[in-house]
Amino acid sequence: MYQAVIIDDEPFIVKGLTKAIDWIGFQIEIGFAGTDPVAALEYILANPVNIVITDVSMPVMDGLTLIQKIKDAKPSIYVIVLSAYDNFEYTKTALRCGAENYLLKPLDPDELSDSISQIINHIMEREQLNSTYGRSMMTFRSAFTEQWLKNTLTSNALVTKAEMLGINFNVPSFTVAVFSCPEGGEVIMSRFFDFLLNYLLGHYTGNFFFETPLRLVGVLSPSTEKDMDIRSFLTMVTKAAISNSIPVFTGVGTTVEHYLDVPKSYNQADALSFLEYSGFSCVFSEDMAFPAASGFAEAANKALSAYASGSSKDYPLLDELFAKYDPAACSFHILSRRISMLCKREYELHTKFPELAELLQEISEDDNTDYLSVTRTFLEKSKTSLEKIQQPMYPIVNAVIKILEEFSDKDISLKTLAARLNVTPSYLGTIFHQQTGFYFNDYLTDARLKYAAHLLETTDLKVKDIVEKTGFSSQTYFNRSFKRYFDTSPANYRRDKKVDEL
Repeated sequence: MYQAVIIDDEPFIVKGLTKAIDWIGFQIEIGFAGTDPVAALEYILANPVNIVITDVSMPVMDGLTLIQKIKDAKPSIYVIVLSAYDNFEYTKTALRCGAENYLLKPLDPDELSDSISQIINHIMEREQLNSTYGRSMMTFRSAFTEQWLKNTLTSNALVTKAEMLGINFNVPSFTVAVFSCPEGGEVIMSRFFDFLLNYLLGHYTGNFFFETPLRLVGVLSPSTEKDMDIRSFLTMVTKAAISNSIPVFTGVGTTVEHYLDVPKSYNQADALSFLEYSGFSCVFSEDMAFPAASGFAEAANKALSAYASGSSKDYPLLDELFAKYDPAACSFHILSRRISMLCKREYELHTKFPELAELLQEISEDDNTDYLSVTRTFLEKSKTSLEKIQQPMYPIVNAVIKILEEFSDKDISLKTLAARLNVTPSYLGTIFHQQTGFYFNDYLTDARLKYAAHLLETTDLKVKDIVEKTGFSSQTYFNRSFKRYFDTSPANYRRDKKVDEL
């Protein structure tokens, strides 16, 4: 049985609600029904209540205060607001505070029945989610999600397994978020997962896996087109968790429309992991996006190379970079790249180089951070450690880069390159990421797109032939990737280049 609480300062409304519908038919018992909101709150805090129906205008404690106290203590409780036409603005405020629905007075039993039916369905969905995922997370679904996000399955295997597991790829979008509790411990992380599931229901669907006991990774998709945007949703969840003594950090990748682009969103979210040691609580990779045509990537590479081999603390390339682009975005890009060169995974910085992790505490969400100073200091102090790590890697990684630059083989992959260089794919992927700061598959995609652009400029090949020659899985995927990288379509790119030549 589920349990409901009814509160209204008018006794006849309370009595009417208790008899308005067949509560037992919904498997609901009325645990408390009365006019005193303080007594109701005491009951709610002490008992396993699922649903609360409350008026918004009451003496002693108004409905808004009651809702806030309920949501702070038990965010999974569903709240329905009772409202009159003359206080509807008050009702909208209650909905923003966390109420799920409202009922206008005089009450319509059918509306009440529909609302209760929807809530019971949501509760059952949540129970199913907890049953599906469980705290151990050792399920086929979580294993599949990790394979999907880390791009270890072929596109055919990905679709086949998704169908077997009932995972729907026909959704409006996908966004990967990485949640971590570096200071909380496993119990806190488990609490956060339960906390997150309560917020997801009715708004977003999610597939998850625990990368470590302190790192939860999820790919989220909106349940309907009217759902709250992902930025507002994840910001709200992160802040709500922190206010409930769950110290979580959230890194969010860009939102993508195609399931094959999900690994890119994951890599972007993962690259923000180092900020869990900073004063930030929720960071979005889209805030740090620079178009390929902006020249930022090339300038950042030069600045990083200078600080890896140069000796001057005032090397001008870094100053020029921060003067031209947003300082916070510049700092996050460069720090992420440097940290990925130092550690196999960014979140390992605290254990491998604690003195460097301490430097990141200077970064905060206020406007007082001197990003240039923090970045310069980090690059200088990490130089010696980087040289020790990279020295034995140069020959192999340089060979890979040369092969990718020549791009004479459309079937090139980490596996084929590893066989050619007589190393394992895992080892090659790791050292490539450490030396360049790029994931191999991202670097390969960039190389394919640049080669495709070269073919568009210098040949009359049809786009479908270029897609085949560069090794993309489909023309649709190629068009989407090309437009995101060059900020224009392949056809427009070719046309503009032809015009430039005139």
